[in-house]
Amino acid sequence: MIFIKNLKSVSDQEWSTTEKYPGVRWKFLIDADFTGSSGLSLGFAEIAPGGDLILHYHSPAEIYVVTGGVGTLNKSGKLEEVKKGDVVYIAGNAKHALKNTGKETLEFYWIFPTDRFSEVKYLY
Repeated sequence: MIFIKNLKSVSDQEWSTTEKYPGVRWKFLIDADFTGSSGLSLGFAEIAPGGDLILHYHSPAEIYVVTGGVGTLNKSGKLEEVKKGDVVYIAGNAKHALKNTGKETLEFYWIFPTDRFSEVKYLY
């Protein structure tokens, strides 16, 4: 059993970034590559104001749990606002993007039904 009291602060993983997603950074919290877990992969991401997780898709479904800020979710061409407290389900292979449209950092957890994030192939 793995028990983590405060997922956001106890992860000893470094923040990851890429030029492909300007203003976006993330950490892995529950992931077989880091914690010996199985069945689920959980991470925490932040998108700076104006930052953008560009349009992409992947075969596993995904869940976002928004913990701060506001943004616009593009879900297969349908735009909707997301904000603190929202939980978003994204079906497998559904195209989606997330842009921070607010003045504060957009923060959210993501969950995949996979052992590890590295199993998820992002397609554009």
